[in-house]
Amino acid sequence: MKKYPLKLKLSLSYALVALLLVASVSLISNLFFRSQFEQYMIRQQDSKNREVVSQIEQQFDKSTADGREQVLETIGVSALERGLIIKVTDLAGTVLWDATVHNNGFCRQMRQNMAAEMQSRSPNFKGAYEEKDYTLLVGVKQEGTVSVGYYGPFYYSADDADFINTLNQVLLGVGFASLLLAILLGIYMAKRISDPIARAIGAAENIAKGNYQDKIHTASSTRELDRLTASINSLSTELENQEVLRKRLTTDIAHELRTPLTALQGNMEALIDGVWEPNTERFESCHEEILRLARLVADLERLSQLEDENTDLNLSLIDLRELADKALKSFEADLLKKQITVSVTGKPVYLEADADKLRQVFVNLISNCIKYTPDGGKIDVSLSQNRETAAIEITDTGTGIAREDLPFIFERFYRTDKSRNSRSGGSGIGLTIVKKIIGLHHGSITVESELNRGTKFFIVLPLHCSESRHGE
Repeated sequence: MKKYPLKLKLSLSYALVALLLVASVSLISNLFFRSQFEQYMIRQQDSKNREVVSQIEQQFDKSTADGREQVLETIGVSALERGLIIKVTDLAGTVLWDATVHNNGFCRQMRQNMAAEMQSRSPNFKGAYEEKDYTLLVGVKQEGTVSVGYYGPFYYSADDADFINTLNQVLLGVGFASLLLAILLGIYMAKRISDPIARAIGAAENIAKGNYQDKIHTASSTRELDRLTASINSLSTELENQEVLRKRLTTDIAHELRTPLTALQGNMEALIDGVWEPNTERFESCHEEILRLARLVADLERLSQLEDENTDLNLSLIDLRELADKALKSFEADLLKKQITVSVTGKPVYLEADADKLRQVFVNLISNCIKYTPDGGKIDVSLSQNRETAAIEITDTGTGIAREDLPFIFERFYRTDKSRNSRSGGSGIGLTIVKKIIGLHHGSITVESELNRGTKFFIVLPLHCSESRHGE
């Protein structure tokens, strides 16, 4: 199937629409005008007939019987020059004056000429010679009848024909001018529409080649095109970020696996070569590294399960205050060791959720707070609710997170400690799991932090998760 440029299609569309509109308007205007003009000409013809009758009536009243023939001849000859054939009869039926008797050859020739001229000016015109009788009144007294013959129902004079032809030429000129204007306007509008699309196509092709720096900087006055360019730019930025994260993810996974594997390899080689004696302490060190690998694999498996589109929630009515208290009890030893003060504020908050998954949220966030809160610090857990949602705030007085790191803390294996110390920082996917669980509950999580001042996680959850799921 042959493809055509958008500019050509839009230009031709504008031209076609303009052509159809001009043709329709011209046709309708012409038909309407002709109809109205014909009615006007019929009324004019009748007016001319009555004018002649009125002249005869006026002169008939003023003249004597002997002078009437001369008066009627004068009026009749004048009417012949205007294309009217007059015959006047009295009440007895006696013909007082007849143009065909006066000059029959001229009358016959005039009718033939008028018919030929009308056929040449309007070939489809259905006309013929007609006669119309008018009562001859002198005052209120009827004196006879005036018969007016003419080519009817109307006749175009040369001036009338010129007027109609001029009008048709004007309509034709307007049509050509409108068509030209439509083509120029179509080209202009096509350029205005197609240029941003072409730029978006070019940017998309560059994105496909891996060039994420090519952004569209020109804005469009068309809302949809502006949204298209904004989407392309957003896609480019997001893919660029994902590319950076992908590379970092590869490095991070390699590092996460390399550290315990290197330690295990060194320990095993030392034991095999007899450098170390096989004792409980050596085996415990190897076992610790194996546990680190197991925890990493378990976290990855848990994240994979959460990202599965078919993941189901085991919903039940739970108390957030109770979940928070249970999660904190799991860290009593760590809290006591670092002398961290913990407070839980807020009344019991009941909502519909998956208890195990939300407990994981509390565990991951509190664990994160403990790791980065110095000895003697403080962790606050605040719970609240309104008619539709529940809110959880977890605040610590830890080391905080740098501003440039905040957009990425929920990404896999992203840790703010550049040293990649997994013993203090965990696997780097705990917050990713938290965000996935919150997303499954159709909630939201945000974070505020300042270096050396602490961090606050703010979570909002719907009270009725099942209704939120059905409302999608």
